[in-house]
Amino acid sequence: MNSKAVYIFPSELFHPEKINSSLNGFKKEDILFLALTLYLNILENLDGKKNKLDVYCIWNENEKDNLPEELKNNNCNFIFVDEAKQKELFEKLSSNEFSSYKNNLVVFSDVINLKPDDYDQCFKLLNAENESLVIAKNKEDNIAAFGFNKYSENIFSGLISSKFNYNEFLGKIESFEHFIHIVSDVLLVRNINNFKQLYFELSQKKSLVYCSQHIHERFTHLFVEYKDLLK
Repeated sequence: MNSKAVYIFPSELFHPEKINSSLNGFKKEDILFLALTLYLNILENLDGKKNKLDVYCIWNENEKDNLPEELKNNNCNFIFVDEAKQKELFEKLSSNEFSSYKNNLVVFSDVINLKPDDYDQCFKLLNAENESLVIAKNKEDNIAAFGFNKYSENIFSGLISSKFNYNEFLGKIESFEHFIHIVSDVLLVRNINNFKQLYFELSQKKSLVYCSQHIHERFTHLFVEYKDLLK
């Protein structure tokens, strides 16, 4: 077993009935296609690191029988849970997977521009003697990823009650002994404006560092389909 683990949490994009207003104009099947493409992009960026860390795909237990074929073909560990019960989910992980690793990193699947080297940097920052957190957030201070080298129920309660908003999280935790490292301005794809930003980001050559040609082509399908939303 490796000493490091990454956990990919499926975004709300996998539940189009909850987010139709934020992606108004998208067909349900295209929202799911977008969600899966973002998820697969993270897996691709981690693919070359599986000899150094373990990857866990978190998935809703109610959708266990409907697992997308693209995910079935990936060599990662699946954990089937009730996504709605976040507190119980993290308690379960803390008593099993979290305690088995020196460093843990949770990533929300709607993040796009975490580069392979960013994962290395996150674990380098966590590999310290002091209790540390690494938090990646977007411009609106929504948390896209968080890593830790010591589980704290206080921290996770704060994350859940703040709905993973960084500023609200800082205001909710009762006491804090961890040192925080911040990765700023990552992109979470959750609404039409984010979709426009995604189009801009992927139009730049530097995006190939974190988004392969294969994944680019999947996104391009959506850009063509919803070109009117990009204006």
